[in-house]
Amino acid sequence: MTTTLFQGGRVLTLDEADRQYHDGCVLVRDDRIAFVGPRAELPDTPVDRVIDVTGKLVMPGLVNGHTHLSMIFGRTLGPEKRLLDWLDQQLPMIGAFDDEAMYVAQMLGCLENLKNGNTSLVENLAAAHPDDTAMEDATFRALRDSGIRGTLARAFEGRNFLPDFMESLDDQARRVTALAERWHGAEGDRLRLSFGPLLPWCMTEEMYRETRALADRLGLCLHMHVAESPEFNRLIAKHLGRDIRQVELLHETGCLGPDVQVVAVSDVSPREVELLAQSDTRVLLDPPTRLFWGTGFPAIHPFLEAGLTCGLATNGPAANCGQDLFESMKYACATAKTAKNDPQALGRHRALRMATSEGARAIGRDDQVGGLAEGLKADLITVDLEQAHLAPTLDVTAALVYSGKGTDVRDVMVDGQLLIENRKALFVDESALMRQAEEIARRCIREAGVDVSL
Repeated sequence: MTTTLFQGGRVLTLDEADRQYHDGCVLVRDDRIAFVGPRAELPDTPVDRVIDVTGKLVMPGLVNGHTHLSMIFGRTLGPEKRLLDWLDQQLPMIGAFDDEAMYVAQMLGCLENLKNGNTSLVENLAAAHPDDTAMEDATFRALRDSGIRGTLARAFEGRNFLPDFMESLDDQARRVTALAERWHGAEGDRLRLSFGPLLPWCMTEEMYRETRALADRLGLCLHMHVAESPEFNRLIAKHLGRDIRQVELLHETGCLGPDVQVVAVSDVSPREVELLAQSDTRVLLDPPTRLFWGTGFPAIHPFLEAGLTCGLATNGPAANCGQDLFESMKYACATAKTAKNDPQALGRHRALRMATSEGARAIGRDDQVGGLAEGLKADLITVDLEQAHLAPTLDVTAALVYSGKGTDVRDVMVDGQLLIENRKALFVDESALMRQAEEIARRCIREAGVDVSL
């Protein structure tokens, strides 16, 4: 048994009672939180390691509900393109991956997430299939080796896509079943599998229904892009040959529910919001990417007013050029306020919960993480409050949401394992990883024939 004590700083629990302690401490025993409270009430117990967090805040790790770490090599390519043109540039590069390239991309992405305080993430993987499930296995190995709490959301493309990425329903069923047997629940349930369609025009109604049936058989969540722009609904109507919007299509094919996570949802009607609410479908919002691409202004407040469970996401590092969930919190508040012309449309407390406890519920992890409470998994971060852009910290929640940055994170623990200490990674040689990533990225660009001047 190993015990670690964080003491000497402020503690923000984000538990049900929203308790805060100005001189608090958090005691970790193995992979669980054993005590949270005032330092004066700490039980007298032997401790293996004491971490002094004077001047810092201890809080739950952030939950990044949706990203594409496989696209990290394309971070600086195409930031001024439309979504579908951007995909045309990014996907050939991923198509040139071997399992080494995928592993390195994923490790670099996990490192970036952890250094920004994101202790949980959902990696939405779209990959070619040169060697059956080699790309998925490489991704899972990186999630395992980095120590992050990760879900691989495997994307399905059944038609109207790059040939090397497409697969049949039978192939999807076989591969997802094999991956579930190998990886779902691995590492003490730190690793999980989910899946779903990448883009709606790559599916038929039958593909949606069979995908839902497979998820039900395996007990896996569905995770999918939904109505990212008006172009989505136009392309659905074109390829299905009838006038139907995406959320309506998901309702019709049984692909809504509390085990379904819909991402982006920029172009939805009031009726579609009702369908999402009635089915208790979970919504993942990535406002920086919506604004970055110009694909639609994410109103946000209709989802909140409908009572939906909402999480926050960064999207991929090639989509908004970073993995800073503090940025997502700030943009979420700003866009909600602007869309409704109401400074209280999304407040700081709700935004922070969307990045922690509510975000954990959105991806089905709320029984493990999202707050600091006895019995929960020891996924936590420390934030340096003694910085000019955070001082004076009269309201710590406001400081985090409106002024905080991922670079304010100093220490990161997942499953009771310290992965980042004073911003230094303990699980990988950062410099060597970045050099390897640079070399492999340039190789993949050459093999894909991507014009980096575009």
